[in-house]
Amino acid sequence: MSSPSPNLPRGVQALLFESAERRRGVEDAVVRTLCEAGFRETILPVLDFASPYDGVTAEGDERLYRFVDRGGELLALRADFTPMAARVVAPRLAGLPMPVALFYRGDVVRDEPSGVGRPREFAQVGAELYGDGSFDADLRMLRTLLDAVRDVPSARLCLTLGWAGLLPALLAAVAPGLVNRKKSALDEALADARARHVRRLAERLRAAGATEKDSEEVGAALLTGFDPRSPLFDLPVLAQAARSLAAAAGVARGAREGIEVVVDLAGTPAAPYYTGLTFALDARGGGGSLAGGGRYDGLLGRFGPDAPAVGFCIGLGALATAIEAAGPGAPAANRPFRIATGKGRLLGKTLDLLRAAGADFPESDGRRLLVPDRSGRFELLLLKDDDVPTYVAFGGADAGVVGSDRIEESGEEVCAPLELPYGACRLSLIGRAGEEFRPNGHPVRVGTKYRRLAERYFDSRKIPHEVVPLAGSVELAAALKLTDVVVDLIETGSTMVAHDLVELETILPSRATFIVGSRALVERRAEVAEIVSRLSAKVAGSC
Repeated sequence: MSSPSPNLPRGVQALLFESAERRRGVEDAVVRTLCEAGFRETILPVLDFASPYDGVTAEGDERLYRFVDRGGELLALRADFTPMAARVVAPRLAGLPMPVALFYRGDVVRDEPSGVGRPREFAQVGAELYGDGSFDADLRMLRTLLDAVRDVPSARLCLTLGWAGLLPALLAAVAPGLVNRKKSALDEALADARARHVRRLAERLRAAGATEKDSEEVGAALLTGFDPRSPLFDLPVLAQAARSLAAAAGVARGAREGIEVVVDLAGTPAAPYYTGLTFALDARGGGGSLAGGGRYDGLLGRFGPDAPAVGFCIGLGALATAIEAAGPGAPAANRPFRIATGKGRLLGKTLDLLRAAGADFPESDGRRLLVPDRSGRFELLLLKDDDVPTYVAFGGADAGVVGSDRIEESGEEVCAPLELPYGACRLSLIGRAGEEFRPNGHPVRVGTKYRRLAERYFDSRKIPHEVVPLAGSVELAAALKLTDVVVDLIETGSTMVAHDLVELETILPSRATFIVGSRALVERRAEVAEIVSRLSAKVAGSC
């Protein structure tokens, strides 16, 4: 019998002794704050029927762990505290004095995609306030949250405010053509905004009737944050939410002097239950998002008598990391702004563009993979192209330059504010010349290093397939009949023609793209906006 693996399942961990004591200490401090603020504890089950939560959980139904018990019931592990608290309390609201202020603690478990250090089990403490629909209740919860993380210095905290539904209302107001056309026009603009496609969104807004000034302001605000006092929000349909956002920002700055507060409408949580103010809290140099929450009127009505509600959850692991990162002897939160790029065909033009935008990088000596610029403001991280999105997504680099095909293949969540004027090519399905591609029910053998994109392509067409993973010389697999077809990049097509191959279909176009990590967007927003502005100016000047 083989020895059992010492590893726990991916994404879970055990805390022993001192680590457990530190975590409990952080938890106890948060709980004391909530008790002093008048919240009473509720203990929620870790297991429930799955069907009540269909379409409700913040993380999406596909991330629930579901299983069938011996009686044939479909059950789910707790993946999101807020809907479970609403389900438990809503049927009992009629017998409770309003408003109801409660808190809970425990773990949630979600089937997160694989990734460096990406957990699947999260220890949380959360608080909910039911029955008070006033904006004062929102501000009370915001103050309570900021008080609960008092052990993190204010200067390290980044508070992001949003408002559910305000971004589509704003885009429709500044560019009426988005709603006068087919519905997908507004959806496409929203997708560009959430991906931080600054130039593309500005162009889309202008084409739909926005003024040059408004389109440029909205595009820039995707990186710098929105000013709720801007004339953009003068319309009555926008004004009340904007005033509330300005008030929330003022309360936060008053509660924690030195905190950074940004209104980011493109960063509003996508959870389906939010209806008003939302807030997310991060810490520079910490271990991810500390907390999130907001107003969610209507959720309790799904499970019983309806009532307005507002709440938040704090991630204890991230909070503990942030407290330690700010302790005595801890390094400064900021280092030089780090830009990752591949060592392949894009490197030369990328260095030229970065230098033109003010990053004074020397020529690489071929040995160092982390190269500081002469000013000390930037660092260049030289990687394999495939690794660039991963380093950016997980904070190993703040930004990067890589082909958009690599971004799609990686599946990593990064922002893409700017497409660059070089590196144009296309990912295509390639077959042998003179042979018609007609799947006959047998799995098609596909040679590629783009496994995710190839599987997505064949799945969308309901074609049975078997992917043969390859690291290089992909075209040869089809030419030598190792595979039926290949999925690979085409730049000039000369290699394809030389091996008597033909392009059967373009799967997606690709070009060099400047990407930014979500952590950098929160913690280094001004630097991100500056470098994107400089690059945009150089790109515009070269067109």
